[in-house]
Amino acid sequence: MVNFVCICFQLVYLLLVLAFFSHITWAVKGNSLCKQTGMGEIRPHSVTITEFGAVGDGVTLNTKAFQNAIFYLNSFTDKGGAKLFVPAGRWLTGSFDLISHLTLWLDKDAVILGSMNSDDWPVVDPLPSYGRGRELPGGRHRSLIYGRNLTDVIITGDNGTIDGQGSVWWNWFRSKTLNYTRPHLVELMNSTGVVISNLTFLNSPFWTIHPVYCRTIKSKSTLFF
Repeated sequence: MVNFVCICFQLVYLLLVLAFFSHITWAVKGNSLCKQTGMGEIRPHSVTITEFGAVGDGVTLNTKAFQNAIFYLNSFTDKGGAKLFVPAGRWLTGSFDLISHLTLWLDKDAVILGSMNSDDWPVVDPLPSYGRGRELPGGRHRSLIYGRNLTDVIITGDNGTIDGQGSVWWNWFRSKTLNYTRPHLVELMNSTGVVISNLTFLNSPFWTIHPVYCRTIKSKSTLFF
């Protein structure tokens, strides 16, 4: 009888432990599980990309609009952070930087399109751990969405899409006409507290999401094609 009671107690304890851990979201640190994250998405300041002259027709290049919007939002990094809202439309752009304490939010029918002009993806130094481009000697093209030394960054939305239009890059790669290593769709360096969720990522020129020298990265409800 005593053994039966002990077994029942152990089963109840195990179920309680499993129930507790099933409600915890864990973040990725390297290849291992690390501390729990609980970053919200509420920002006290918000702007829409159209306020900076962006046109979502899939043809107009909006790199300057993204850069100017994020430059403006940088003034709120010490005031609770800010949100950049991308509404429905097809928003063509070259590479742009993120900042700390930023939420990049894509509406349901919003598509950020990577430019098919390589000049819109600047060349940057190779990663120190490689010492050269991954595919070719020298530098590498910067990712479409890029950030370094950042804290508290959220890339999310209502199932919007980030499309690198990478087929042209793959054609250049196969024909060996590139001078530098291809860019990723998203790259974050030396950053912490990053959340990527509720988005679809398509047609990357190289790797899709490349966190490097980062810690506490959380990804949830994302699709990759």
